[in-house]
Amino acid sequence: MKTVLGVQGLVRLSLVLGGAALVSGMITGYSSRSNRVPVNIPKLKWKGTITMYAQTYTPSVPGVKLAPGSPKLSAFENVAKAFEKLYPGIHIRFVNPPAMSSNDIQAVEVDAAGGRLPDVLWGQYIDFNTVWPKGIVANLDPYFNQPDPYIPGNKLWKSVMNKRVLAQTVAPSGAHYIVDGDWVGTAFYYNKSLFHRAGISSPPKSWAQIIADAKILKSHRITPGADIPYYSWWSRLFLGNDLGARTVAELEHYSKSKDAVTALGEVIGYKKGIFNPSTNPRIMAWWPLVRQLYRYWNVDVTDIPVLNQPSGVQNGQKLFAAGKVAMVYQGSWMPNEAKVAGAKFAIGSFQFPAGSLSKAFKYGTSINSSADVGGPSAAFQYAIATQRADHSMSPAKFQAVLDWVRFFSTPTMDQKIVNQLGEFVPTFKGAKALKEERGAALPKGAKYASIFGFSDLSAEAHTRIFDLFQEYVSGHLSFAAAKQQYDAVVQQAVQQYIVTNHPRIP
Repeated sequence: MKTVLGVQGLVRLSLVLGGAALVSGMITGYSSRSNRVPVNIPKLKWKGTITMYAQTYTPSVPGVKLAPGSPKLSAFENVAKAFEKLYPGIHIRFVNPPAMSSNDIQAVEVDAAGGRLPDVLWGQYIDFNTVWPKGIVANLDPYFNQPDPYIPGNKLWKSVMNKRVLAQTVAPSGAHYIVDGDWVGTAFYYNKSLFHRAGISSPPKSWAQIIADAKILKSHRITPGADIPYYSWWSRLFLGNDLGARTVAELEHYSKSKDAVTALGEVIGYKKGIFNPSTNPRIMAWWPLVRQLYRYWNVDVTDIPVLNQPSGVQNGQKLFAAGKVAMVYQGSWMPNEAKVAGAKFAIGSFQFPAGSLSKAFKYGTSINSSADVGGPSAAFQYAIATQRADHSMSPAKFQAVLDWVRFFSTPTMDQKIVNQLGEFVPTFKGAKALKEERGAALPKGAKYASIFGFSDLSAEAHTRIFDLFQEYVSGHLSFAAAKQQYDAVVQQAVQQYIVTNHPRIP
């Protein structure tokens, strides 16, 4: 699977809005009493068709084949119609390329090499920053520092973007390859019926209780859980806790951010010795805890390749929706996905019990890192293809595509697009979340680390660390062997980062 925190895009809840109500007053600058074209918008000479892969937000329109059970969304289509009304001669066509919708990295790379990528495309920011070939999507930083003409009075487009999202999605080079406009929460989701059958009356509140409940479930011949062990999910949950507040603050300082620990912060922390797995045992001390949990998880799912998953594979989400496993650790899309897939059982949830880690292992603290996996890794992550990966992308077309992205990346449009789906939280300043999703929003003033544990340094580091972690958690590798390999991978990744990006090491 290519995504780190991937939105499955198969089945989603639809909060269907009336098209007339959505378009009315949609275009920034329109008079409330008329539909006159707003003043001071760019004049675009280019005419033609702009293609867009919108992933989960793809509207239900003729010519687009969606997965069975997909919601019939209309928000993006209505936004496109509003843009087309401003610019007669420009048409927005939504597409759903098989390679992208199935997360087939190699097929996407082939399409990019042949210049066949859509003009606007969805992808996980960490994949654009690490896994994907460089040069296939544009660096949007220069445009973030310009006004968005579709926001009244705006002087810097990035001023309406969430600062923590900007800090977390930056590439090692300092570039931003995507516009990110939504937030996803994560939790353990559990089947209340299976818990009841095993005599478990309430969800666990500690790590020790999760393990104890897994044993009870297994003793009742119920598979406790199923998930692929995504390294960067678990690293964020544990490293944000066991490194301690002082070390995290120092890493944020080296990251030149008060909102996230970036690849730059990790590299400087490594060179300073505070974030070096060879000298700081906290960096890997949590691995055995995750392995302990996966002893009770479905073995076949644990061994599914993290990258390039086979099509049609029975992953944890599908098994959970079918009532075959009791728990999964997933994003806020899981309950709706399970219900649309036909799940008849009641679904409960509980947060990762970070506060209990001080009693779970030697280096655990009481820091609440439970929301560190939640973040800007949902469905509103859009990049613009370069001419190298999209042979139709002329300079004039790029300007039109950029304006289309600016048009839908405003607080008003962000709110309409994200809230119609009803699973994530819009993040642009001024956009309001649905009442039922406000609990997943980033709390004001909250401190999060979101430490990727070196998997964000390069494509090679990303792949090797994910595979290594999976081998260890699956029981195919000893801790000593895993540590030796991890140390070597990290050392190589740090050196490669320094050679490539030439950071200033204080």
